[in-house]
Amino acid sequence: MVQQQDVRQGHPYFMYDAIMRQPEAMEEMLTKHATSVQPVAAELARKRRIYLVGIGTSWHAGLVAGHWFRKFAGAGPVIEVRHSFEFCAYPPPLNSDDGVIVISHRGTKTYSFLALEMAKSSGAYTVAITSTDPGPRIAVADTQLQTVPQERSAAFTISYTAGLMVMGMLSAALGGWTDESGDVPQLRARLDEIPAAAQQVLARQGEIQRAARRFQSRDRFICAGWGPNTASAYEVALKIKETSACDSEGLQIEQLLHGPFCSVDEKCLMTLVAPPGPGYERAMNVARAANAVGAPVWGLVQEGDALLSDLSTERFAMPETSEFWSPLVYVLPLQLFTYYLAVARGAHPDLFQQNNPRQAAARRHYEL
Repeated sequence: MVQQQDVRQGHPYFMYDAIMRQPEAMEEMLTKHATSVQPVAAELARKRRIYLVGIGTSWHAGLVAGHWFRKFAGAGPVIEVRHSFEFCAYPPPLNSDDGVIVISHRGTKTYSFLALEMAKSSGAYTVAITSTDPGPRIAVADTQLQTVPQERSAAFTISYTAGLMVMGMLSAALGGWTDESGDVPQLRARLDEIPAAAQQVLARQGEIQRAARRFQSRDRFICAGWGPNTASAYEVALKIKETSACDSEGLQIEQLLHGPFCSVDEKCLMTLVAPPGPGYERAMNVARAANAVGAPVWGLVQEGDALLSDLSTERFAMPETSEFWSPLVYVLPLQLFTYYLAVARGAHPDLFQQNNPRQAAARRHYEL
């Protein structure tokens, strides 16, 4: 949590600073870990199974990275993504043939470090993706790949994308040992393009601020994506809850249509994370359905898109990015929308709702 002496009372809050520094942090990761991921990848390549473990935003990062690791692992290790609590409550059989990557920015979340300790005691090879100054219990990992200093806002943003960048590099390095498709060099080269694309998005923050102001009075915020961007939808819903305490939900694009859409009406905002890919046609179905019930649509589409753009109440054109790495870029307008929505609604985005006396009282009943 943000310490009382660090609390800001207006824009720019700490969350804004973290969002805007992300392109720089991504570049830093590309330099900082250019060689450090190689021996880790070599060790992981020898394993039978690799588990990606996290909680909250870190679980979302694991879901994204799971797509990358599965691609690059090829016929090598089996990749599984587990929530930290579920990993501890229903532990898989672990031994020295396994690798466990725990994602934890602060290194203080109970079930994440318990997962790490359990994996370590079983003889598994353990890796921590964490901050530059994590809690001491994360240090039990065989290897740490550190990202950025601990965030001063409780709404994590820069730690999410910095961790994703490191896991992207690690997964590509793993592919150098295991993947036989021949795609590794080209995909790895595309990762180097991400910081510039991120900078292009953030340079147009005024468009995102206007969208947040336009839709600030909605009662519900629904976001849908597919593939690696399913977790982007989950993440923005989580951030909206943390920063504005609004009713928000993130859904996989097809799952949205199997029941959840029944609750969509003119009081909702439907956000579609829609780069070119397998879910694009379904996104157009959702946009048409949203139009039919009077719900406005905010479409995140690739630059040059016409079809979904025509069905959107408002669109944000994204720089051309391969769908594979797109969560690193498509999450940025979602983060900024979340931030400016909180500002527009008079909420404090840094405090995890702990300036609400009832939330502060509730917080005494549980530990994270």
